[in-house]
Amino acid sequence: MQTDQVRQNIRTQIKQALARQDAAAVVKGAMELTAISTRPTDTMFSSTCLMEMSTLIEKDLGAKRLRTYIVRSVTVEPLLPYLTMEAVKANYVLDVHVGGYGSYVDEILNPTSALSQYNPDLVVILLDLDDIAGQLPELCADGLGKGVDEAIEQSAARIGQLLHSFRQSNSARIVLQGLVIPDTTSLGDIGDANLSYSLPSAVRELNKRLASICSGVRDCAFFDTDRLAARFGRRSWRDTRLFLSSRLQVSPAAFGVYAEGIVRTFSALFRAPRKVLCTDLDNTLWGGVLGEDGIDGIATGSSFPGNCFYEYQRYLKQLSARGILLAIVSKNNDADVREAFEARSADLAVHLDDFVATKISWSEKSHAIRELSQELSLGLDSFVFVDDNPVECAAVELELPDVVVVNAPLLEPWKLVEILSTQSFFDAASVTDDDVNRLNDYKAQTERTKLESNSGGRDEFLGSLGIICTFVDALQAPLARSVQLMAKTNQFNLTTRRYSAHEIEEFANDERVQAIAVRVRDRFGDAGVVGLALAKLEGDICHIDSLLLSCRVIGRGIETALLAHLSSKAIETGARRLIGEFIPTKKNAPCASFYLDHGFSPIAQPSYSTDGVQYYEIDLTTAAPVSPPWITLEGINTNER
Repeated sequence: MQTDQVRQNIRTQIKQALARQDAAAVVKGAMELTAISTRPTDTMFSSTCLMEMSTLIEKDLGAKRLRTYIVRSVTVEPLLPYLTMEAVKANYVLDVHVGGYGSYVDEILNPTSALSQYNPDLVVILLDLDDIAGQLPELCADGLGKGVDEAIEQSAARIGQLLHSFRQSNSARIVLQGLVIPDTTSLGDIGDANLSYSLPSAVRELNKRLASICSGVRDCAFFDTDRLAARFGRRSWRDTRLFLSSRLQVSPAAFGVYAEGIVRTFSALFRAPRKVLCTDLDNTLWGGVLGEDGIDGIATGSSFPGNCFYEYQRYLKQLSARGILLAIVSKNNDADVREAFEARSADLAVHLDDFVATKISWSEKSHAIRELSQELSLGLDSFVFVDDNPVECAAVELELPDVVVVNAPLLEPWKLVEILSTQSFFDAASVTDDDVNRLNDYKAQTERTKLESNSGGRDEFLGSLGIICTFVDALQAPLARSVQLMAKTNQFNLTTRRYSAHEIEEFANDERVQAIAVRVRDRFGDAGVVGLALAKLEGDICHIDSLLLSCRVIGRGIETALLAHLSSKAIETGARRLIGEFIPTKKNAPCASFYLDHGFSPIAQPSYSTDGVQYYEIDLTTAAPVSPPWITLEGINTNER
């Protein structure tokens, strides 16, 4: 009865928030209601309220609206309220259109289908084993394998053909659902485990093939439903009666988990992962308090409970290997910490060299993270902070709301890796060479900073770096890196347009367009591809659509070299005027004066433009931008000097 009263109170509060058009309160109430109630009616109610407030959720809370089309061969309608809920949790608003039952081939291939006409931002493809490889159960029944490999090959090829054909005419991001490993087969548990051509092994192989196909299609992610089913319990994942009677492939008990998995998968196509993990030391990186227990008393290594912390250290090392930057933020004595890392090195999976920075002092941790943000030239929304102290966690959450805070479980340290790995903030659909090299790049930046402090002036310092800018086609950067730059660059991004791989590809293949990426290296190392410019020639005017640069290299003249190169190419194609746009955001203030600083003049807003866009122009016949003298240029018809 008490729970029912709480439910009713929350529902009343949601209705009141709806009446006063308070989007934040509606979202908060909806999340509270579904957290305490598993009743479908409460989820339906919450979902309906959220959709009613969707415009304000988008406007006031900054949610990203996605036109979403579900291509399916199964029943999905009962899942939609849960999908709405999980999307709002992740700060999305979905406008969902469900395609015809079983008509997925026509919808994907037909250029005049409802799918094409809907012009979606996101396409979610939900198919069952019967539709992808329905012959596999029979072929695998004897476990001998006759025809199994061929069936897997043909099934994967058909799906690949569908995806590639769709990609040629549509730029929407794609999520392809994988298959759940069957829990019961005619071979039984022993046969499934020991025979090479059991149905589970065949489905695993098919999933591998489908995932590989997705990685080869622009802006496409594989949705690993089997991973979700294994965590949830395959026996409970599907209600056989419901599937046979209505083709509902997921049991009602799993609706929330399933919807969350879809949202987490497509989020990796629209958002870049966070880049920095800041970790506390005492009772987080190691057990115990260094200042009280001493170097020999802290828990780490191969024995329990030290191995719980050692597993966390190993996980950090793995994150670092794929390009996530590690930093220490700890209230401690710096000398004591350094001595501990040296004395206990054999018991630690990470060492000080694995961290891009250390903030070890008695100052507030929110202040230390702010300093790191400035030193690394990364926004606070790139940071994750891990600490066992709930007071410290609460302080950082209050002072730095853009930072994700993870409260390490002090009494259950073995759970920390699981907590981190099941979160979405480090999710990435792809990993590039530039990601892997990020730690070395930031360490090189530290060396540059030391050199600058000892130089006689800015020009002398920049000249001593030996900077080389190599201009390459955006499609060859590689394209995945160009897309990644567009997705995650915020501070020096003049228009903050977020194009998909397919859209960049279409843009670059237009003969009137320049699509230029810039790679930068100097005597301290190779920073990789750090900038991108897209511009289009219309008559004798060249319009700059996008110009962006990684914050890692701002202030070295790279932005000027990129603009100068773009201007030079525009002149070669007959342009006499160069027009640039600046669209202000909360984060791109550092480049607000870019065009004015390079000799452009503001012009009146054209009648076709969107409010808020600021336009600038320069006469290329008299005042074309020039690259700084300390930078050597090469690539794309550039004369080396």
